[in-house]
Amino acid sequence: MAVLKRVFSDKVLWIAGAAAILTSIFISPPQLMDINWKTLASILSMMIIIQIYDYLDFLKYYAAYLTHKAKTTRQMMLILASISFFGAMFLTNDVTILTLVPLYYQLSKHLKVNPVFPVIVIAMAANLGSIFTPFGNTHNLFLLTHYNLGIAQFFTMSAPITIVNFLAIFLVTRFFAKDKVELSKLPTVELNIPSLTLTAFVTVIIFLGIFKVIPMWGSLIAALLLVIFINPHILESVDYSIVLIFMCFFIAVGNLNRDPAIVNHLHNFIQTKGSTYLTSIITSQFISNVPSTILISKFTTYVHAVFLGTNIGGLGSVVASLANLLAFKQYRFFFKEHPGKYLMWFSIINFSMLLIIGTIGYFLIDFGL
Repeated sequence: MAVLKRVFSDKVLWIAGAAAILTSIFISPPQLMDINWKTLASILSMMIIIQIYDYLDFLKYYAAYLTHKAKTTRQMMLILASISFFGAMFLTNDVTILTLVPLYYQLSKHLKVNPVFPVIVIAMAANLGSIFTPFGNTHNLFLLTHYNLGIAQFFTMSAPITIVNFLAIFLVTRFFAKDKVELSKLPTVELNIPSLTLTAFVTVIIFLGIFKVIPMWGSLIAALLLVIFINPHILESVDYSIVLIFMCFFIAVGNLNRDPAIVNHLHNFIQTKGSTYLTSIITSQFISNVPSTILISKFTTYVHAVFLGTNIGGLGSVVASLANLLAFKQYRFFFKEHPGKYLMWFSIINFSMLLIIGTIGYFLIDFGL
């Protein structure tokens, strides 16, 4: 019951469900072929494996260990931002934020820093780092299957912008002062090495399934067998709403795709690489980058433009990425004060970063697929 309550309390799922229902009533009846089942299997596999890593305290252990090495506030923020950046590549931006914001809350008692800025940097680093891998952002998994991308094709798109993103995050942390910090001991986290080793092995299997080396369904079965072996209760923590959200958006976009007027109207916005890229960024600001990816990719073959546009488009507004909303909720839960100030500085910093990285991304699409 707790799982169902959590799933159906997801507001984004309600919006996606409404879109699927309304387009089915007023535009076209839904068709089963609109649903990309391979993408759903990929997402479910990754959601399971991510929850296993979370259960095993993998990210929490290294975050606590590395932050103790920091001697100044600036070093602390570089370490946290780096953990967020690289952790999001493998554990998604959502899980990374859910792990690091509570950790920063414990650390904040020893730092003379307004918590608004560290939480913003953690969220931004998670968004930018998650671009690198197919499973950092769930919509990357969709792009991978929708366009039948290979390993080399995907990383050819993601590697250059990832280098730019890390340099940007590094420069942002330079704005923090060099105040000395002395940390009291954080709660000890112990790693279960045998379980982590087995989980890493299954992660490789899932990775092979995502890149079509082995059947994706085999990867999903491997993930299910692993979670049953380690602790079946982990399945209660899996974010099934993500899978349902994708399913609803598949239906809604499939229905829209059968309306000639809508198709022609959308084609007018995505006739070139540049226009596809800009449309991906702009629509992400209003409807989030996940539905933007599904919508725009149905009407264009400019995969590099869609990839960069929707991933970079996670910067900007608080609704541009679900991770942004999650970070805001985490800030309000732990720090409680000045949510308006958080949103103001979040917008200033994120839109500034969107302008800078977005401009670089515009030139990168000419060197992509």
